[in-house]
Amino acid sequence: MSGGPAGPAEAPAAPRVLASVPWIVVLLGVGLIAGLLVIALLSLRGEERQPVPAPAPPMYLPTLGVDVPTTAPPTGATGTPTGSATPSPSATASPSADASRSATPRPSTSTRAAARGAVTARYEATASDRDGFEARLTVVNGSGGGQSWEVQLLFTGNVKTIEASSTSGVSVSTQGSGVFVLRGTGPLPAGQTATVRMRFGRTGAGDQPGQCTVNGADCVIG
Repeated sequence: MSGGPAGPAEAPAAPRVLASVPWIVVLLGVGLIAGLLVIALLSLRGEERQPVPAPAPPMYLPTLGVDVPTTAPPTGATGTPTGSATPSPSATASPSADASRSATPRPSTSTRAAARGAVTARYEATASDRDGFEARLTVVNGSGGGQSWEVQLLFTGNVKTIEASSTSGVSVSTQGSGVFVLRGTGPLPAGQTATVRMRFGRTGAGDQPGQCTVNGADCVIG
């Protein structure tokens, strides 16, 4: 009677094996994953341990020689600096030609006439009183031939009358108040002088004309 119930007690072994199969698969998967992780770690360490290649040596390019052009000094250049204090000949203080001409007094018309051998005249007051004055007119022919002459005297309005005489001959006319014209009665020979003595009547003072001309040129007054 004790041997009968022992048979049915061995029957549950198969379900236990089947029940442990999923755990075996899980363990295998875990082991596989762990193995893959180990392989990956080993491969990463292998890459880190690879030696870093040494840097390549620097490359030097050949240097080309460049000829620097030398500038030749200009022809005729000297060692004297350009800004030297020595004045150039053109910077002299001598007056220019225009300044010389302007500073030189211009000759009068009578002087120019005498220089070219024309007729000249000179008026001089010789005496004066209350009613008038006396004067002398000297006419000179500096030309090479006989010359006619005409002298015009221009006074202010206070000179009213004139009386004139000359050994060579003279005529007198009046052209307005204070204007008197004297002419030689004949040509004055070359190199000769005609002297005219005059007496003027006046009211007031003054014995010199404001203007005196001989043949259109200025006379010398005084």
